[in-house]
Amino acid sequence: MPGNSSEFYRGKRKKAGPALIVSIVVLSLIAFVVLLFYGLQKYIVVTNSGLHLDLPILADKQTTQSGDDGTAVREFETVNAELIVGEPDYSNVRATAGEGLKELKAVLVPADQINADSVNAYADSIGDGNTLMLDLKTVTGMLVWSSETEIAKGYGTAGTVDLKPIITALHDKNIKVAARLCCFVDNTLASRYSQLALHRSTGEAFSDDNGAWLDPSNSIVRDYIISLCKELDAMGVDEILLNGMRMPETEGVTYAYSSTTSATPTPQTVISGFAISVTRTLKSMSANLSVQVGSDKAMQSVDDVTGQSAQLFFKVFDRVYRTSSADTAESEQSAAKSMVELGNVKYRYVPIVVDSTPGTACWMKMN
Repeated sequence: MPGNSSEFYRGKRKKAGPALIVSIVVLSLIAFVVLLFYGLQKYIVVTNSGLHLDLPILADKQTTQSGDDGTAVREFETVNAELIVGEPDYSNVRATAGEGLKELKAVLVPADQINADSVNAYADSIGDGNTLMLDLKTVTGMLVWSSETEIAKGYGTAGTVDLKPIITALHDKNIKVAARLCCFVDNTLASRYSQLALHRSTGEAFSDDNGAWLDPSNSIVRDYIISLCKELDAMGVDEILLNGMRMPETEGVTYAYSSTTSATPTPQTVISGFAISVTRTLKSMSANLSVQVGSDKAMQSVDDVTGQSAQLFFKVFDRVYRTSSADTAESEQSAAKSMVELGNVKYRYVPIVVDSTPGTACWMKMN
């Protein structure tokens, strides 16, 4: 039939031709690039300024010589390299804590007195105070409250007290609630979960007059303290004080830390690393996070034995507590002013006193 001169439909063939050509070109380019990449790998040279392509055809005659077999050998400048791992510099840590604080005048409630009736009695006799500091984890390692954290439930360190109604009752009386946790002296966990214990370099678990110690460099120990803080924050605790966040005061002991780092761990790097890691992880907490400092040396620079440094602690913790007296509290607070970058030192330095209270804006009283 004249109107149907072909038995085949050619329209699609006309469209497929260019697409096929483009596909072939693209695949050819990809294949060429892959071959070029693998073919030139042996000519890639690493220098101080980066990666360079060293093709024989472009080689400078003055930098080549003939080898024993007559082939060209490229000569390179000899460089003496030495890798030096120094001590971390914590002076450059940025201050992030301590703003927006108010007066804290706390009365310590011992662990064995934390129940609804006793806490209510402390609240009624709080006097000039505005906060009750509940001692919720002591050197025994046993928690006062019925914690639901994994470690507490798995290793039997959880207590029995229901804290939530106690906290609510204190808030109803306009009394703030603080919690003190002992970090690394933990007789119960060190014995029940021996992998977390602090060991001497000779292999024995370390203990002293304070009790058995946990390894501050152990990530599980760190996560345990973090989980306890998060749980207390969720219950409405206003401030958490980390006590005993230090290495033992025993001099001349070498420890076998569980962490693996490029440099040999020291008390300073272990405690500073713990402080920075914990405070960064807990930065979104509603509760303030504070720390207790022990020695005079830690308040002046770095205590090489315990690893504590108030200068670093003032950067990452909201408050720094320290055992003091009513007579010396104000002068110690003034001395700490130079270390405070954010906030006001009168709200950030907390003297721990017995019986009589100082005239400072913050204090913690132990009966």
